[in-house]
Amino acid sequence: MQRVFWLIVIVTLGMFSLTACSTTSASAPEAQAVSGDTAQHGQMEHNMEHAGDEHGAGMAHAHVDPPSEYAQLTNPFAGDAVAIAAGQTIFDTNCATCHGPQGQGDGLAATGLNPKPANLADRQMLDSLSDGYLFWRVSEGGALAPFNSAMPAWKATLSEEQRWQVISYLRSLGR
Repeated sequence: MQRVFWLIVIVTLGMFSLTACSTTSASAPEAQAVSGDTAQHGQMEHNMEHAGDEHGAGMAHAHVDPPSEYAQLTNPFAGDAVAIAAGQTIFDTNCATCHGPQGQGDGLAATGLNPKPANLADRQMLDSLSDGYLFWRVSEGGALAPFNSAMPAWKATLSEEQRWQVISYLRSLGR
C-alpha cells in the first residue's frame, strides 16, 4: 500500500512539473497535422472518430510514420499468453496510473494531463497502428512533436523484451 502511495506521489509531482514547464497548446498535435508539415514528419492523418482517445470524440486522430529504425519492426511475442501476462504486470506497474487499469486513458493521473492519455482499449485505433509504431511510442515516449504529451520514454527503463510484452498486452485489450 505504501508503495502505491509513493508511486502516486511521484507521478503526481512529475505531472505537475511537466505541466508547469510545458509551453505547448492543447491543440498542438491537431494544428501540426493540419499545418501541412507532412514532409518533415511523414504525417498520416486518420479521419476516424475515437471517443475517449487522446484528442477527444469527433476529432481527427493524427499519427506520424515511425522513424525508419522502428518502421518494419514486428512483435516477436505477438499472441503469446505468457508475454501478455508479463505485459499486463508491467502495464499495471508503469502505465495504469495514466492510461487506467483497462487502458481507457482514465488513470488517476490522467485528469491533470493535456493532452489526455490515449485510450488504448480503442480497438479501431490500436488495430490501425503497426507494431513498429507502438514500439516507437513506448520506447521514445510522447515528448516529441506532434504528440507533445507527458508520456515518458521507456527505452532506458524497460528492456526490449518488456516493451514488446507491454505491446502484446495492449493488443489483447478489448478483445
